[in-house]
Amino acid sequence: MNVPSVGPRWACSFFFAVVGLAYGSVMSRMPALKAQAGLSDANVGVMLLCMGLGGLFSFPIAGWIISRASCRVALSFVSAALILLFPCMGLSSDFHSACALFALLGFAIGMNDVAINTGSILVESFMRRPVISSMHALYSLGGLTGALIGSCMAALGVSPWGNFLLVGLTLLALLPFFAGQLLRDAPRPRAQKARLTRPPLWVMIFGLLMLCSYSSEGSVGEWGVLLLHEVKGASEHTAALAYASFSVSMVVMRFFGDRLREHFGDARLLRVCAGCALGGIVVALLSPWPALCLAGYACMGLGLSVTVPIIFSAAGRRHDLPTSTVTAFLSMLAASGQLFIPPLIGALGSLVGLQAAMGVVVALCAVMFLGAGAVKK
Repeated sequence: MNVPSVGPRWACSFFFAVVGLAYGSVMSRMPALKAQAGLSDANVGVMLLCMGLGGLFSFPIAGWIISRASCRVALSFVSAALILLFPCMGLSSDFHSACALFALLGFAIGMNDVAINTGSILVESFMRRPVISSMHALYSLGGLTGALIGSCMAALGVSPWGNFLLVGLTLLALLPFFAGQLLRDAPRPRAQKARLTRPPLWVMIFGLLMLCSYSSEGSVGEWGVLLLHEVKGASEHTAALAYASFSVSMVVMRFFGDRLREHFGDARLLRVCAGCALGGIVVALLSPWPALCLAGYACMGLGLSVTVPIIFSAAGRRHDLPTSTVTAFLSMLAASGQLFIPPLIGALGSLVGLQAAMGVVVALCAVMFLGAGAVKK
């Protein structure tokens, strides 16, 4: 009997969805996890910091592993590790166990981030046409799906452990099939000696653009709701739509991003999208009407949707450094921005007010707009 095939593109997309599902599921059950472990708001902040630091430590290790094993083997193993760890997130009982588990989760997600982005670059090179944006759409869709499943489970009174176990078992059952459909690449001997001791200028520019994109996205997730509720006077349920409007527009745009890349080219599309994100955050900051602010966040989602796929694709077209090494370095820069820029906005907000502090995001989007030409073929 013939085994059905989905092709390397959708096989790699499955692994994007795995990371999104795990992250979205855990974040959607944060209230229950907080109550279960008896955490304060300050404890939750430290716990999330541990998660971010775990991710930062994982990136160079992931690049090292992929350079010595095939991306296919590395992605299969790190994804299996994430799925096995996933149900354990519902077992945290105190502050220390929660910090340890979230540090491990950040480490596992970071390993997967490098592996799936390296895999997506290989698939796009194999297919010789833009496909990375649609793969990132599966990550965003997985995050939304995980959040919706978590919401339903919470409404039914299912514990976080039961929620995570059900999703984890489903993913574990599907893993062998999709792992078998991945591209059968091989490690490159020369890659073993390549080290990013002195990154070329193009790597630093790409990393800066990635940092701006990730930090802008993180600012919407962590401060968008508070801006609408505390500054714009929106009700709590209206303010809660800030990140939802951003995420939905991002998912939709990512499904069309590859076609737009073929039609307009990477540099032109990146500049237009960065301009859209810049206009969106300006509208969200200056408009006194919450509904118009939500439209501004939706524009930001559209604008930031293709930034990361385009930059990874542009990095994959360079051959002066191993793909896994560059992917790990770019991921590390992007994650460091997402880890430190949102807290910086909070610190500035206490001095000059949240609305003025969000001007940092305006500057980040402006940098992306000005630097879009760096991704030309």
